[in-house]
Amino acid sequence: MSSLLKIICMAEAAGELEEPEKKHRMYWVHPIHSSREHDIQFQEFYNNLKKYPEKFFDYYRMSISTFEELLEKVRTHLTKEVTKFRNPKSPEKRLTVTLR
Repeated sequence: MSSLLKIICMAEAAGELEEPEKKHRMYWVHPIHSSREHDIQFQEFYNNLKKYPEKFFDYYRMSISTFEELLEKVRTHLTKEVTKFRNPKSPEKRLTVTLR
């Protein structure tokens, strides 16, 4: 056996080669992000933007019809399952975050 391999085996046997401790996660979702107010505000903002096509275009850099078409193409990939632990973000919000 090579001397390096012997040293590694001896260190492991002595317990000196420990794996680093995993960082314990404090939150599944941080409380600042868990508020449903963000989703309500987004939904109001999104609905208001749709009333004004010029502003919608300024914000998304595309027309409402183009956004809707893109959303329909990717909706299945952006839709997450609702569980008892959390309600997922809407496909509209996920696409908005991606585009912005």
